[in-house]
Amino acid sequence: MTWIVGLTGGIGSGKTQASNAFEALGVPVIDTDLISHAVTAPNGLAIPAIREAFGDELIDASGKLDRTKMRELVFTNPEARHKLEAILHPLIANVTMASVSQHSDAPYVVLVVPLLAESPQWLSRCDRVLVIDCEVETQIERVMTRSQLSREEVMAIIATQATRDARKAIANEVIVNESTLEALNQQVRKLHDFYLTMARQSPKAGVPV
Repeated sequence: MTWIVGLTGGIGSGKTQASNAFEALGVPVIDTDLISHAVTAPNGLAIPAIREAFGDELIDASGKLDRTKMRELVFTNPEARHKLEAILHPLIANVTMASVSQHSDAPYVVLVVPLLAESPQWLSRCDRVLVIDCEVETQIERVMTRSQLSREEVMAIIATQATRDARKAIANEVIVNESTLEALNQQVRKLHDFYLTMARQSPKAGVPV
């Protein structure tokens, strides 16, 4: 099985830009957020179980999970959040690791997990952890600009995520993304060479599914 580099970072840190840069270098990129959306899309793998657990009111007219209603429910109801996680997490893990196994010929894959610092089960699957980091004020400005959210709304989202220090504590490598896209791309290119060397020299061939 191929090497797995877990990529994470807070909202607005530049995870997508970094993962796009790895992808442009030919590295397979698997994003758990995209998989989460896929399993909760119309006819998604999680829809029957969500419908059974929460009722039709949490499924919108198109047949996908009503994320706004679900977000409101789990924000105030920890039991509902645990019930949803019990449905989604195993499905997302199975689909993700099946995707990883399809790239067994690649030296390494990048696994994007936004909440990696909060998820020991994902952390245990990674051979290396790369954190995309920036100042909190940079996060706030970027998210306000791209998502048209208020400062208070962005700060509330940041407050639900791991701290910068917690993310850096799990990191093998850190990219500081405070400058230009080209500066970020240069750092990715350097790490790409490093990961290729490590993956080829290491006797460890990834982690068990």
